[in-house]
Amino acid sequence: MKKLLVLLALTLLAACTPKKSSVKANVGVPATVNIAGVVTGTQCASTSANTGIIFDNSGNSYNFENQVKALLSATTNPSEVGTISSQASGTGVGFTGIVKLDANGNVVGGQSTVTITVYDSIWYMNQTAANLIELKFNPANGATIAGQFNITSGDGFLSLTDKYGEVRFEGKIDAQNFSGTARFANTATVLGGTPASGALGQFQIQRCAIFK
Repeated sequence: MKKLLVLLALTLLAACTPKKSSVKANVGVPATVNIAGVVTGTQCASTSANTGIIFDNSGNSYNFENQVKALLSATTNPSEVGTISSQASGTGVGFTGIVKLDANGNVVGGQSTVTITVYDSIWYMNQTAANLIELKFNPANGATIAGQFNITSGDGFLSLTDKYGEVRFEGKIDAQNFSGTARFANTATVLGGTPASGALGQFQIQRCAIFK
């Protein structure tokens, strides 16, 4: 129940952030795609399902926080980021988006957008949108969104790339969720030296919330 309330709070906060730039649809792409026996493009029954989470079930919250800060080090000094829960409990990492698929399970990047949001302890103190840390992947702003999913099994990946690096979601679409492991590989750093890379943790989002 606690996690559900947190997810609802993250969803409401995400709804208050500025709207993403709209992307014109490409002619010929179907409105719905059948993945693993289920048609995509349906609406979620509850708005609380519209935000996914990146988390870590290993029990090592310290490692999860360090990995998230390593991802952010492409543009932000980790010393300026507060504490981050590995279980989306008060603080945490969420993501929202719209991902379009063609009839073969390929991601249609020009029609897709994804935003990863970090809710750290600095945000938690006053919970204003100004204190959110967001990574916005939007083709209109130069990002590349790609990926491919097996029509039968639902196995595949979603790749988000911009001038600072890549975040990659590797996993499976089933009847209810898109879940798996999130990884990153930065190509920039504010700290000097080699840009950070590695695993962020696990992720989960209802398929109706992201595949449209």
